[in-house]
Amino acid sequence: MTARMIALCLAAFVAAAPANAATVEVTDGDSLIYDGVKAEIWGIIAPSRAETCTTMAGINWACGERVFAALSALAADETFACIQKEPGFVTCQAGGLDVGLLLVREGLARARQDYAGIEARAKEARVGIWE
Repeated sequence: MTARMIALCLAAFVAAAPANAATVEVTDGDSLIYDGVKAEIWGIIAPSRAETCTTMAGINWACGERVFAALSALAADETFACIQKEPGFVTCQAGGLDVGLLLVREGLARARQDYAGIEARAKEARVGIWE
C-alpha cells in the first residue's frame, strides 16, 4: 500500500482535529519531533530516509523515502496524535489507527516488540521491504 493509499484509508476515519493540535516534524522513517520533543515510534525499526532496499528479484528501490513519505502523510492527518510510551518513544495514531502497526503491516518497517505477528504476515505476503 502506498502512502497515497494509506492517506485514502485514513480519510474514512477522519474526525475533528483537537483544539490543541501538536506540531509534528517527521525526521526519518521511524522518528519525529512531536511538540518539540525528539522521539521514535514505539515498536518499529524503519529504513533510514537515504536507505535503498533490494527486492528478491534484485530491483533496488528507495524504501527509506517510501517509509518517510508514508509517515509524513500519516503525520499530516488532522487526527494525528502521539503519547509517550517510555522516554524517547511514542505511540501514535492517525484516524484512530496505530501508526507503527500500519507501517509494519505495509512492509515499510520491521517489528521491535508488539508487532511481530504483523511483521510475519507482511513477510508472508512479500510486501514492502519483504518483496
